[in-house]
Amino acid sequence: MSSHLAATVYWGGMLVLFFFWAYGIGSFVLDMKNKIIPGLVQYRRGRRAEKAQQEHEEEREERERQLY
Repeated sequence: MSSHLAATVYWGGMLVLFFFWAYGIGSFVLDMKNKIIPGLVQYRRGRRAEKAQQEHEEEREERERQLY
C-alpha cells in the first residue's frame, strides 16, 4: 500500500514538473515570436534608415562644398 502511494506521489510530482517545463518552453517561444524577433527587425530597420540619412547628409555637404 505504501509503495502505491509513493508511486502516485512520484508520478504526480513528475506531471507537475513537466507542466511547468512545457509552459516555460511555450512562453519562451511566444516571447521570441512576439517581442525579440520584432525588436530585432525594428532595430535593423532603424539602423538602415540612420545610415541612409547619414549618406544623404554627406552627399548634401559634398554638393555644398562644390558650390563654394
